[in-house]
Amino acid sequence: MKKVLRLIVLMAMATLLVGCQGRVLFNVDVPIVIEPAPPRYQAEAWGYLSYDPRDHHIRYTVGRNESRYYEPLRDAKVTVVGTGMSVYTDRDGYFYMRGVPHGRLTLLVEHRWVGPHNGVYITTSSR
Repeated sequence: MKKVLRLIVLMAMATLLVGCQGRVLFNVDVPIVIEPAPPRYQAEAWGYLSYDPRDHHIRYTVGRNESRYYEPLRDAKVTVVGTGMSVYTDRDGYFYMRGVPHGRLTLLVEHRWVGPHNGVYITTSSR
């Protein structure tokens, strides 16, 4: 409101002084911020993560892993590298993400048993 009032006073002074020989300089410092919209991806990533405590191996499958050596990786944070999109797995190790890029993705899996572990690669499917 203060700036608008100053602008009105300045414009009034400029109109009064129009016949005089002089110049009036307007210095308006208005920053222009353009933020790009995040890309809208149309793919989805989903699957099950399980963990083998013997050799510290994380396994990604599209169905539940029924192997006796693997345990479901519950409450693991799954992040798509490069996008920052994250979700947590459920009690069966299942995760689902919508709006991820098409093609091959690298997942970063973080869990209290495993710590940060990347190198889980999946290929997304489109909707």
